[in-house]
Amino acid sequence: MPDYNRNATIYWWSVVLLGAAVLGYSLHQLAAMTAATWLQVLAASMLAMVAGLVPVRIPRSTNSFTAGEIFIFLLLLLSGPEAAALGSACEALVGSWRTSKRWTSRIASPAMAALAMFSAGSLLQTGLQALQRHGLAHDGLLLLGAILFAFGYFLLNTLLVTMVPRLKRNEPLNLKAFLDSFGWLGIAYAGNASVATFLYFSFRQSGIVVVVAAVPIIVILLTTGHWFFRREEAEEAVRKAREQEAAQRQALENARHAGMAEIATNVLHNVGNVLNSVNVSAELIATRVRDSEAASLGCAVQLIEQNGDRLGDYLTNDARGRMLPMYLKQLAQALEEERAEIAAELAVLTKNVRHIKEIVSTQQAYAGASSLVEPVHIVELIEDALRIDNSALAGRNVTLLREFEAVPALLLDKHRVLLILVNLIANARHAMQRLPEAAHRLTLRVQVADPCSLQVIVADTGEGIAAEHLTKIFAHGFTTKKDGHGFGLHSCVLAAREMGGKLTVASAGPGQGAAFTLELPLKTERPS
Repeated sequence: MPDYNRNATIYWWSVVLLGAAVLGYSLHQLAAMTAATWLQVLAASMLAMVAGLVPVRIPRSTNSFTAGEIFIFLLLLLSGPEAAALGSACEALVGSWRTSKRWTSRIASPAMAALAMFSAGSLLQTGLQALQRHGLAHDGLLLLGAILFAFGYFLLNTLLVTMVPRLKRNEPLNLKAFLDSFGWLGIAYAGNASVATFLYFSFRQSGIVVVVAAVPIIVILLTTGHWFFRREEAEEAVRKAREQEAAQRQALENARHAGMAEIATNVLHNVGNVLNSVNVSAELIATRVRDSEAASLGCAVQLIEQNGDRLGDYLTNDARGRMLPMYLKQLAQALEEERAEIAAELAVLTKNVRHIKEIVSTQQAYAGASSLVEPVHIVELIEDALRIDNSALAGRNVTLLREFEAVPALLLDKHRVLLILVNLIANARHAMQRLPEAAHRLTLRVQVADPCSLQVIVADTGEGIAAEHLTKIFAHGFTTKKDGHGFGLHSCVLAAREMGGKLTVASAGPGQGAAFTLELPLKTERPS
């Protein structure tokens, strides 16, 4: 009993021992009966066992009944509860061997059936004897008593059988659920008891001939019912299969729409990361233009125009005029520096806009097209990712450590790798911002893990990751940020898989920082 708890084990042994005691007592009582009685017991038990091989399924239920109860109930009326207990145990033995491979069920089922039949049958016998003593014996009352007995036997036997799984799961008895599951079985038992009672009436009038004649009729009816319900089950299975197929088609359609939505959110998330840098560049250019020294050039031109008729004397003898050439020289240098800075910012802005275009193109081809690989220096990609997030890192009390092994140009999907790196660096920055009082360190490491793989590690000293979150950090929609959406890391892990790599995370816990490792196939540029 490896799956039995203590309560279930105690109950199983108690019921089995009680059932064994009932069977022992029944055999002892039957030993003193006549050969005719023994013949009745053997015949009814054999018929019950044969009937147990052809069950009739309760409509829209997992339960079934057999014709065996008819012969067992008849045996109860003819020979008493001891004989019926023996027949019930024989029928339950066949049923348990047909439906279960567990030795616990094959032992307990006959014991439970015998216990339930003996208990309910003894109550019926006591009630009938009380009616006889008071002169109230009547066929109508006998029929009513048999039906009540059938319901009692149904309740007791079903409760005994279902108690084991409920004890194993520590579930209380739910009367409504019990009746929903087994109510049909009680009705079937009542019907069998009615048939058995009518056979008993006929037996009293005409002897065994009526019972023998009724047996093939009962067998034909119940066999017909068996095959009818089997056909109903087959049709029900076909209907459910069609419904399941339709549900699967709908699920596929829903998954397609969900995938389209996920791609859209990934695009927005990744474009948003780059737009942060675009906004910074635009602000810097706007500030440079607004505060440009070009405005001072107008003042110098105005002075020259005012002294145009004596420009030589003004530049030679006037104190302000003598400073004008030097001022113009310095102004030219300042304007040249401004031009260079603006040009550099415009180059960054252009590069980021181009990166946005590539993000959109990559995501559009994400579901179908194969990755576009090209020779890439991984260190250059890391530096590009840093430039995209550089403005946000500046002034954050973060020390940047670069630990790069010498790695040749590799065949990589440039923009997918860049998307992953931008997300990882941005996440590291956010993790460190949540501990603003500490001095932080962002470590970027490139190393060859083995002859076939390259590792890019982004490690921070930020807030860290709780152990229960490590297993779901890459799940779609999972985030620990108040304003997060849970798209970034999910899209990163998908992109890594698309490239034949993987993305993993390690953290010692809250406040201990985290390290994300991007592992990619180590494919060097093929010689031309």
